[in-house]
Amino acid sequence: MSSDKSRGIVLQQIRYSDNSLIVKVFTEHFGLQSYLIKGAFQKRSRFRPALFQPMSVIHFVSQQKRRRELHYMQEIGLEVHFHQLHQDMGKNAVVMFMSELLSHAIHSQEPEQDLFDFLLQTLQWLDLTGDSYASFPHYLMLELSRFLGFYPKINSYQPQTVFDMMEGQFKKHQPEHPYYLNETLSEYLHQLALVRPDQLPSLQWNPNLRRQLLVELINYYKLHVPGFNGLKSHEILKVILS
Repeated sequence: MSSDKSRGIVLQQIRYSDNSLIVKVFTEHFGLQSYLIKGAFQKRSRFRPALFQPMSVIHFVSQQKRRRELHYMQEIGLEVHFHQLHQDMGKNAVVMFMSELLSHAIHSQEPEQDLFDFLLQTLQWLDLTGDSYASFPHYLMLELSRFLGFYPKINSYQPQTVFDMMEGQFKKHQPEHPYYLNETLSEYLHQLALVRPDQLPSLQWNPNLRRQLLVELINYYKLHVPGFNGLKSHEILKVILS
Protein backbone atom coordinates (compact mmCIF):
# COMPACT_ATOMS: atom_id res chain seq x y z
CA MET A 1 0.00 0.00 0.00
CA SER A 2 1.36 3.42 -0.94
CA SER A 3 0.53 7.01 -0.12
CA ASP A 4 -0.16 9.10 -3.20
CA LYS A 5 -1.00 12.74 -3.87
CA SER A 6 -3.67 13.81 -6.31
CA ARG A 7 -6.29 16.40 -7.05
CA GLY A 8 -9.90 15.37 -7.37
CA ILE A 9 -13.40 16.57 -8.21
CA VAL A 10 -16.01 15.35 -5.74
CA LEU A 11 -18.94 13.77 -7.56
CA GLN A 12 -21.02 12.42 -4.71
CA GLN A 13 -21.12 11.81 -0.97
CA ILE A 14 -23.15 9.13 0.81
CA ARG A 15 -23.72 8.98 4.57
CA TYR A 16 -22.16 5.81 5.98
CA SER A 17 -22.97 4.98 9.60
CA ASP A 18 -23.51 7.77 12.12
CA ASN A 19 -20.20 9.54 11.67
CA SER A 20 -18.70 8.55 8.33
CA LEU A 21 -19.02 9.24 4.61
CA ILE A 22 -18.33 7.37 1.41
CA VAL A 23 -17.18 9.87 -1.19
CA LYS A 24 -17.00 9.27 -4.94
CA VAL A 25 -14.18 11.34 -6.48
CA PHE A 26 -12.99 11.75 -10.06
CA THR A 27 -9.27 12.01 -9.42
CA GLU A 28 -6.57 13.43 -11.63
CA HIS A 29 -4.18 10.50 -11.23
CA PHE A 30 -6.38 7.47 -10.45
CA GLY A 31 -9.61 8.06 -12.37
CA LEU A 32 -12.88 7.41 -10.55
CA GLN A 33 -12.34 6.25 -6.96
CA SER A 34 -14.35 5.89 -3.76
CA TYR A 35 -13.05 6.86 -0.32
CA LEU A 36 -14.24 6.04 3.18
CA ILE A 37 -14.05 9.16 5.34
CA LYS A 38 -14.19 7.92 8.92
CA GLY A 39 -15.49 10.25 11.62
CA ALA A 40 -16.44 13.04 9.19
CA PHE A 41 -19.31 14.17 11.44
CA GLN A 42 -17.32 14.19 14.67
CA LYS A 43 -16.69 17.66 16.08
CA ARG A 44 -12.90 17.60 15.82
CA SER A 45 -12.66 15.81 12.48
CA ARG A 46 -10.05 17.09 10.02
CA PHE A 47 -12.25 15.81 7.19
CA ARG A 48 -15.34 18.01 7.48
CA PRO A 49 -18.37 17.09 5.31
CA ALA A 50 -18.25 20.60 3.78
CA LEU A 51 -15.02 19.63 2.01
CA PHE A 52 -16.98 17.03 0.05
CA GLN A 53 -19.76 19.13 -1.43
CA PRO A 54 -20.56 18.01 -4.99
CA MET A 55 -18.10 19.49 -7.51
CA SER A 56 -15.66 20.62 -4.82
CA VAL A 57 -12.09 20.47 -6.11
CA ILE A 58 -9.74 19.02 -3.51
CA HIS A 59 -6.13 17.99 -3.14
CA PHE A 60 -5.40 14.99 -0.97
CA VAL A 61 -3.03 12.26 0.09
CA SER A 62 -4.48 8.76 -0.01
CA GLN A 63 -3.68 5.12 0.34
CA GLN A 64 -4.28 3.53 -3.06
CA LYS A 65 -4.40 -0.23 -3.40
CA ARG A 66 -5.24 -1.95 -6.67
CA ARG A 67 -8.47 -3.95 -6.83
CA ARG A 68 -9.72 -2.29 -3.67
CA GLU A 69 -13.16 -0.68 -3.82
CA LEU A 70 -12.70 1.74 -0.91
CA HIS A 71 -9.58 3.77 -0.18
CA TYR A 72 -8.59 6.06 2.69
CA MET A 73 -7.50 9.69 2.75
CA GLN A 74 -4.72 10.81 5.07
CA GLU A 75 -4.68 14.52 4.26
CA ILE A 76 -7.10 16.82 2.41
CA GLY A 77 -7.58 20.46 1.50
CA LEU A 78 -9.55 22.60 -0.95
CA GLU A 79 -7.69 23.06 -4.23
CA VAL A 80 -10.10 25.71 -5.57
CA HIS A 81 -12.07 28.15 -3.44
CA PHE A 82 -15.27 28.81 -5.36
CA HIS A 83 -17.10 32.12 -4.86
CA GLN A 84 -20.66 31.41 -6.03
CA LEU A 85 -20.87 27.79 -7.11
CA HIS A 86 -22.48 26.47 -3.92
CA GLN A 87 -24.13 29.70 -2.73
CA ASP A 88 -26.01 30.90 -5.81
CA MET A 89 -29.31 29.02 -6.15
CA GLY A 90 -29.17 28.66 -9.93
CA LYS A 91 -25.52 27.64 -10.02
CA ASN A 92 -26.06 25.16 -7.20
CA ALA A 93 -28.85 23.56 -9.23
CA VAL A 94 -26.38 23.16 -12.11
CA VAL A 95 -23.87 21.67 -9.65
CA MET A 96 -26.40 19.04 -8.59
CA PHE A 97 -27.09 18.28 -12.24
CA MET A 98 -23.36 17.90 -12.93
CA SER A 99 -22.98 15.66 -9.88
CA GLU A 100 -25.70 13.30 -11.04
CA LEU A 101 -24.60 13.31 -14.68
CA LEU A 102 -20.94 12.61 -13.98
CA SER A 103 -21.75 9.97 -11.34
CA HIS A 104 -23.77 8.07 -13.94
CA ALA A 105 -21.49 8.64 -16.94
CA ILE A 106 -17.90 8.29 -15.63
CA HIS A 107 -16.77 4.78 -14.74
CA SER A 108 -13.10 4.51 -15.67
CA GLN A 109 -10.53 3.94 -12.92
CA GLU A 110 -7.76 5.05 -15.26
CA PRO A 111 -6.45 8.64 -15.27
CA GLU A 112 -8.04 10.88 -17.92
CA GLN A 113 -6.10 14.13 -17.77
CA ASP A 114 -7.94 15.87 -20.61
CA LEU A 115 -11.34 15.17 -19.04
CA PHE A 116 -10.14 16.31 -15.62
CA ASP A 117 -8.78 19.55 -17.08
CA PHE A 118 -12.01 20.16 -19.01
CA LEU A 119 -14.19 19.71 -15.93
CA LEU A 120 -11.94 21.92 -13.81
CA GLN A 121 -12.00 24.72 -16.40
CA THR A 122 -15.77 24.56 -16.89
CA LEU A 123 -16.38 24.64 -13.13
CA GLN A 124 -14.20 27.71 -12.79
CA TRP A 125 -16.03 29.41 -15.66
CA LEU A 126 -19.44 28.62 -14.17
CA ASP A 127 -18.36 29.94 -10.78
CA LEU A 128 -17.18 33.30 -12.12
CA THR A 129 -19.60 34.03 -14.94
CA GLY A 130 -22.12 36.80 -14.48
CA ASP A 131 -23.83 36.06 -17.79
CA SER A 132 -26.72 33.73 -18.49
CA TYR A 133 -25.76 30.06 -18.13
CA ALA A 134 -29.14 28.52 -19.02
CA SER A 135 -27.51 26.57 -21.87
CA PHE A 136 -24.50 25.44 -19.84
CA PRO A 137 -25.96 21.98 -18.97
CA HIS A 138 -26.43 21.34 -22.70
CA TYR A 139 -22.87 22.43 -23.42
CA LEU A 140 -21.56 20.18 -20.67
CA MET A 141 -23.43 17.13 -21.96
CA LEU A 142 -22.31 17.71 -25.54
CA GLU A 143 -18.64 18.22 -24.66
CA LEU A 144 -18.61 15.32 -22.19
CA SER A 145 -19.79 13.02 -24.99
CA ARG A 146 -16.50 13.83 -26.74
CA PHE A 147 -14.53 12.22 -23.91
CA LEU A 148 -16.95 9.29 -23.65
CA GLY A 149 -16.63 8.43 -27.32
CA PHE A 150 -19.95 9.38 -28.92
CA TYR A 151 -19.58 13.04 -29.85
CA PRO A 152 -21.89 13.87 -32.79
CA LYS A 153 -20.48 14.01 -36.31
CA ILE A 154 -21.01 17.76 -36.53
CA ASN A 155 -19.57 18.02 -40.05
CA SER A 156 -22.56 16.06 -41.34
CA TYR A 157 -24.88 18.99 -40.55
CA GLN A 158 -26.71 20.84 -43.30
CA PRO A 159 -29.76 23.10 -43.01
CA GLN A 160 -33.04 21.17 -42.76
CA THR A 161 -31.39 17.95 -41.64
CA VAL A 162 -32.35 15.87 -38.59
CA PHE A 163 -29.98 14.40 -36.03
CA ASP A 164 -30.02 10.60 -35.85
CA MET A 165 -29.22 9.85 -32.19
CA MET A 166 -28.54 6.18 -32.87
CA GLU A 167 -25.81 6.91 -35.41
CA GLY A 168 -24.69 10.26 -34.01
CA GLN A 169 -24.96 12.16 -37.28
CA PHE A 170 -27.25 14.48 -39.23
CA LYS A 171 -29.36 13.12 -42.07
CA LYS A 172 -31.57 14.55 -44.78
CA HIS A 173 -34.40 12.13 -44.08
CA GLN A 174 -36.02 10.98 -40.86
CA PRO A 175 -34.75 7.57 -39.76
CA GLU A 176 -37.17 4.68 -39.36
CA HIS A 177 -36.61 4.57 -35.58
CA PRO A 178 -37.92 7.28 -33.18
CA TYR A 179 -34.54 8.36 -31.80
CA TYR A 180 -33.88 11.58 -33.70
CA LEU A 181 -34.11 15.36 -33.27
CA ASN A 182 -36.43 17.42 -35.43
CA GLU A 183 -34.99 20.10 -37.71
CA THR A 184 -35.16 22.91 -35.13
CA LEU A 185 -33.52 20.93 -32.30
CA SER A 186 -30.93 19.64 -34.78
CA GLU A 187 -30.08 23.23 -35.65
CA TYR A 188 -29.81 24.04 -31.94
CA LEU A 189 -27.41 21.13 -31.46
CA HIS A 190 -25.27 22.35 -34.32
CA GLN A 191 -25.20 25.89 -32.88
CA LEU A 192 -24.19 24.49 -29.50
CA ALA A 193 -21.22 22.66 -31.01
CA LEU A 194 -19.83 25.92 -32.41
CA VAL A 195 -19.65 27.99 -29.21
CA ARG A 196 -17.31 28.33 -26.25
CA PRO A 197 -18.71 28.68 -22.72
CA ASP A 198 -18.37 32.49 -22.81
CA GLN A 199 -20.46 32.52 -26.00
CA LEU A 200 -23.37 30.55 -24.54
CA PRO A 201 -25.41 33.70 -23.76
CA SER A 202 -25.46 34.42 -27.51
CA LEU A 203 -27.69 31.38 -28.10
CA GLN A 204 -31.12 32.93 -28.52
CA TRP A 205 -33.16 29.79 -27.94
CA ASN A 206 -36.83 29.36 -27.23
CA PRO A 207 -37.03 28.38 -23.51
CA ASN A 208 -39.38 25.45 -24.16
CA LEU A 209 -37.16 24.12 -26.93
CA ARG A 210 -34.10 24.58 -24.70
CA ARG A 211 -35.73 22.34 -22.08
CA GLN A 212 -36.72 19.85 -24.78
CA LEU A 213 -33.16 19.68 -26.09
CA LEU A 214 -31.85 18.86 -22.61
CA VAL A 215 -34.33 15.97 -22.37
CA GLU A 216 -33.18 14.72 -25.77
CA LEU A 217 -29.51 14.93 -24.77
CA ILE A 218 -30.33 12.76 -21.77
CA ASN A 219 -31.98 10.30 -24.17
CA TYR A 220 -28.83 10.43 -26.30
CA TYR A 221 -26.80 9.35 -23.26
CA LYS A 222 -29.26 6.53 -22.58
CA LEU A 223 -28.53 5.19 -26.04
CA HIS A 224 -24.74 5.34 -25.72
CA VAL A 225 -23.74 4.93 -22.06
CA PRO A 226 -24.24 1.40 -20.67
CA GLY A 227 -26.41 1.45 -17.56
CA PHE A 228 -27.40 5.12 -17.96
CA ASN A 229 -31.06 5.24 -16.98
CA GLY A 230 -31.70 8.97 -17.05
CA LEU A 231 -31.42 11.87 -14.61
CA LYS A 232 -33.73 13.42 -12.04
CA SER A 233 -31.97 16.71 -11.33
CA HIS A 234 -32.80 18.19 -14.74
CA GLU A 235 -36.37 18.68 -13.45
CA ILE A 236 -34.97 21.24 -10.99
CA LEU A 237 -33.15 22.97 -13.83
CA LYS A 238 -36.45 23.42 -15.67
CA VAL A 239 -37.64 25.64 -12.84
CA ILE A 240 -34.40 27.42 -11.89
CA LEU A 241 -33.17 28.18 -15.40
CA SER A 242 -36.48 28.84 -17.16
